[in-house]
Amino acid sequence: MTQKMFLAALTVVALATTQAAPKVSWTLAHSHSSVETRHIGAPYTVQTDTYYSQPIPLKAGHMIYTEVEDTPLHMPDGTYAVTSFFGDIVDENHSPVPLSKVYDHHWIAVSDKHTNELCGGGLGNYVFGIGAESRNNPVNFPPGYGYIVEAGAQWGANIHLLRTEHLAGNNPYKAAKECNECYYGPNKGAQCTPAMNGTFSCCGEHDNKGLAFCDVLDGQQPPEETYYLRYNVTYTKEIDSLIPLKVGVMSAPGCAAFYDVQRNDENKVDHQSYSISLPKDLHLTMATGHMHTGAINVSMSVNDKLVCTSEPFYGTEEGVVGNEKGYLVKISPCIDPASGGIDLKEGDVIRIDAHYYVGSDDDRLNYSDGTHLNVMAYMYTAYHDASDASEGTNQTLSLPAVAYQ
Repeated sequence: MTQKMFLAALTVVALATTQAAPKVSWTLAHSHSSVETRHIGAPYTVQTDTYYSQPIPLKAGHMIYTEVEDTPLHMPDGTYAVTSFFGDIVDENHSPVPLSKVYDHHWIAVSDKHTNELCGGGLGNYVFGIGAESRNNPVNFPPGYGYIVEAGAQWGANIHLLRTEHLAGNNPYKAAKECNECYYGPNKGAQCTPAMNGTFSCCGEHDNKGLAFCDVLDGQQPPEETYYLRYNVTYTKEIDSLIPLKVGVMSAPGCAAFYDVQRNDENKVDHQSYSISLPKDLHLTMATGHMHTGAINVSMSVNDKLVCTSEPFYGTEEGVVGNEKGYLVKISPCIDPASGGIDLKEGDVIRIDAHYYVGSDDDRLNYSDGTHLNVMAYMYTAYHDASDASEGTNQTLSLPAVAYQ
């Protein structure tokens, strides 16, 4: 059976500093634009603001991993409700950059007023964020819902980019894979040791200056280039017209930020799970997965019954933005406005199941050896708690984990 046939037949039953360098001086970009429109079929007006981060200079092979406290994000003033959020990586001409040139490992937008209730405050407490699939996966909340931001909230970003051009080695696809997956390398700082292979320590963690790099070819190097995080915020000030949403993230296994999968040509699917039990009733309005190269899918089950699945799409065109050959470029929603939300009851057990292909014959990819380091299996959700709204409180769920598998 070929790898394609195998994937088609699969039925699911079910993320020390590099050097003692000074922190980057990160200031807010002044360049932004704004568009205001009337929300169709709803009694409120939405406005979209576009912002650009501070310039991010990167040499060939280099990576950057910014700190949230050093990377402030500009957001609308006052109290407002976010109805949509989109981000991607662009060059100095504000044109999207292909993943084969600058790999978008992830960017996350964090608010100091937010707590991720679904993993006990873990996974970075981020509100919005995504990786290589960014430009094909905007966050769109259903009409009539929004994420409310209180006046005075402070926002910052963790931006993790790797410029995978001119890398050393006989196979550029293999070199890019190992750079993007945080393999050990001698030029990645003192914290990157062989024992830290596959961790963020070997992916430029805490490196605000872009000093760490994957090995590059000898000779003249490509010139340094400048990139930006571009993000659109769609929001309304008419918050009384909306049902307030909370957002939260779960991940398999065990709310881990990342994990590794190893080649296995006998059992070609790696399966990981995470389960929680709900202490109160919720209405889930949105859910979508976030995974890395090699992913098959990530799914959600309630009381052992499959509810939905997010499936990845892999690019098929060399260097084409949004369809980069061999890269994970899009993930289907698990729950979205088109599918409708679901009601969850107190005591319901939610299980997240993640599947990665670990055979060495993965023809979706440019280079396949079965092993993938630093992979993720997240389920990003938005939900409404009617009891919190009626009581006018912002109490947390305190969700207990019932199974780490």
